[in-house]
Amino acid sequence: MKIKVIRCTFAALTLCLAAIICLCSFSLTAVYADGYSKVLSDLRKSENFNMSDYPARQDDYSLKVITLAESEDNELFVYVYQPSGESKALRASSVNISLGVGDDLSYKNYKLRFINCEDGFYKYVVEGLTVSFSPERYYSVSSIFRPFDESIDKQAEDGNRITEVVYEVAKQYCFTTKGGQPYVEVVDIQTLEVTDKFVGFVRYLDGFNLYVGACDSHFVAFDTDKPMDKLLEADVYYTSQSYSYTVAPFVGESEHFGEKQDNYAYLTYTDRVEHTGGGLFAGTYSWDRIETVDEFIAENEGWQNVYSGAIIDVNVANQITEEGKAALIGKKWVLRFAETKYSITSGMGTTSSSSTLVGDVTILRLKFETDGKVYNLGVIDNKQTGSDKPVNEETVTVTVKEDFKRIFSIILLVLIILLLLPVIRLIFKGIGKLFHKEDKQDYGGRNLDKMTREEVEKELDKIDWNSDFWKNIDGTDGG
Repeated sequence: MKIKVIRCTFAALTLCLAAIICLCSFSLTAVYADGYSKVLSDLRKSENFNMSDYPARQDDYSLKVITLAESEDNELFVYVYQPSGESKALRASSVNISLGVGDDLSYKNYKLRFINCEDGFYKYVVEGLTVSFSPERYYSVSSIFRPFDESIDKQAEDGNRITEVVYEVAKQYCFTTKGGQPYVEVVDIQTLEVTDKFVGFVRYLDGFNLYVGACDSHFVAFDTDKPMDKLLEADVYYTSQSYSYTVAPFVGESEHFGEKQDNYAYLTYTDRVEHTGGGLFAGTYSWDRIETVDEFIAENEGWQNVYSGAIIDVNVANQITEEGKAALIGKKWVLRFAETKYSITSGMGTTSSSSTLVGDVTILRLKFETDGKVYNLGVIDNKQTGSDKPVNEETVTVTVKEDFKRIFSIILLVLIILLLLPVIRLIFKGIGKLFHKEDKQDYGGRNLDKMTREEVEKELDKIDWNSDFWKNIDGTDGG
């Protein structure tokens, strides 16, 4: 979509507003009685409305905001021209509106509720927005969304999925009164378009625990249609949803999804985050909320922590996957907008994991500096959801010190000897019995243990104790 841009400084833009003011008489006070008034009935109240300006085009699935209107019930209506009409039955889903202007610019993503349609003209009510009683009420509308339709829209790549398609509005409406009559001033505003985008997360393990735990750091990497020398602030909208997955014996697999929650992250370039896991050998990670893609890669590519102990060394290393590197090509900035917990527990044959699903990510506002000038702009950006796989891989390597290896070898040898000692004793005892048995046999081959006392004495009397043999043994003359 081509974006109209007023290329001037904010000071010059302020001076030019009077020149581009379009005075509209859309005092469409659509009153709720038995039902809402018809869209064309409301639009025809304006003398500036001409149906011929809005031809039907069956192959044009865009959304074009015609105007806004306040009701007597303090509701805000959005009137939209949809060229394709009812050919695809498309419905707008949400709109980005800021109730503040200038330095107070702060966009919210409001859901739209369909009221009625006629001939390509649609009427919606903005949910969650109540018209104030201020004498001047501003509505800066940057963009409007519709759900993604796979039959007409091109899907994102690198495991990402577009959930809502965005269309530029880039209008500021000021509702007031003049001469006692409702009066609306409409001016064009400058916006910024996201041209390339990737949503993902980095998973940092919490160290060794009785369970597997980790911190998931969610980010969006992107580039825009205007250069930014320094990114100062960023507002991000995203949804979060609790998720659990269980595998159990006799039951099988089961999933549980919590209710989707709307979230906003407000980031500045001075914000810094630090995470240290609670487990053994947990790493300490730190990062800036706003950083360049090169800084993001440097933080996670080749990062490692070495823990040196008396017995072992533990090396925790982190690296971006090849798929993650490919997805970051073409992006310049990274917004680290949220952190969620991840865990896996197991026991008795059951394994359960719990995490938080983050999706529908869209950038609402960027404040940046270019060529010494500061800009604060609404952003044209679709809603996009990333993969459920992290873009990094974390490995843990444990090595034993050499000194401990030698000590351990000695200890192991001693333990082996102690374990084999009973066996060694049995072996020596068997050998002793064998030699003892041989010593107890006389010259005739008889066993002395089986001879009577008298037989032994007779044998002893036969010995010549005065022989040279016995003299040589005891060193005496005999006896």
